[in-house]
Amino acid sequence: MIRYFFIFLLIFGCNSQKLNWYKGSLEDAFALSDDKIIMIDFYTDWCAPCKLLDSDTFTNEEVIQYVDNNFIPIKINAESEYGMPLYEKFKGTGYPMIIFLDKEKNEIDRFYGFYPPNDFILKLNNILSGDHTFPDLLTKYKLGDNSSSTIFELAKKYFSRGEYDDALQLYEKVLENKDLSYNMFHETNYSIGMIKLKNNESNNLEKYIRQYPESFLLKQSIINLLMYYKFNFLEKKELDLYNKYIDRFSNDPLFLNQYSWRMTELNINLDNALQKINLSLSLIENDDKNQAMINDTKAEVYWKLGKVDKAIITINESISIDPDNQYYINQKEKFLNSIN
Repeated sequence: MIRYFFIFLLIFGCNSQKLNWYKGSLEDAFALSDDKIIMIDFYTDWCAPCKLLDSDTFTNEEVIQYVDNNFIPIKINAESEYGMPLYEKFKGTGYPMIIFLDKEKNEIDRFYGFYPPNDFILKLNNILSGDHTFPDLLTKYKLGDNSSSTIFELAKKYFSRGEYDDALQLYEKVLENKDLSYNMFHETNYSIGMIKLKNNESNNLEKYIRQYPESFLLKQSIINLLMYYKFNFLEKKELDLYNKYIDRFSNDPLFLNQYSWRMTELNINLDNALQKINLSLSLIENDDKNQAMINDTKAEVYWKLGKVDKAIITINESISIDPDNQYYINQKEKFLNSIN
């Protein structure tokens, strides 16, 4: 179960309207006589920004009308039997992934993450006008536009398409320019580090973290490096990185939660994990959508410490917050079965 993700929390008025999603397959959509652009929302059941799009953006009257007039919207679970090969075909790199295709099945553009209604409509405007899309930026670049902004934005497009070699080549060109901004400099170095990480080279991202400890991308760099260490069984490096930064990010409940959950997986530092997860819970509001997840981590810590009664009480709190979550129900059953 994924334990750490960023959540963009924006609150809008409730709206009972819903986007009219096309019920057929992607192949059926291409066969329609309608000349509209196809808009695919690749989502997962556990993805928090996906749920925010559904509740806040896809219920907005202006968004619904705009999409209905100009697009054929299709919703595809990226982890379903049908959706997984499609998501892999499009080289998806995150969720939600909103991808736009013309009638000839050519990709016009894509973007990731949660956007509130007004920002979402602006993105759709760009798709319809062709402005700032992948074809638009690629044409400018091929016609001789070598400004850092054009190269940088085109590199980001290649990165989002999973075309990392092309992205890396352009990001390295960005750093050769003298007119790049502060944000552009850091995003470029971070992106190069991430591409190298995908090629099992961690030196670039490690160097970036050392050289720019005040970067606005420091935490995200560390999180990605921690995940890399985890999946490559580099436990010593992983623990050293946690120990170095756990106090630095002690005001971040999700980072504390990630640390505590990882300690339960490794079955080490459990007393410290309990302390950190209690701190995490003290930092969030009672109506925070992450409370159930963080309580679940606390229950797991209790269970690993042999405090099964406390684990059951704590997981019951998660279930009371999110009663339909099968994972929490399974957790409780696991705790109960361990008594016997």
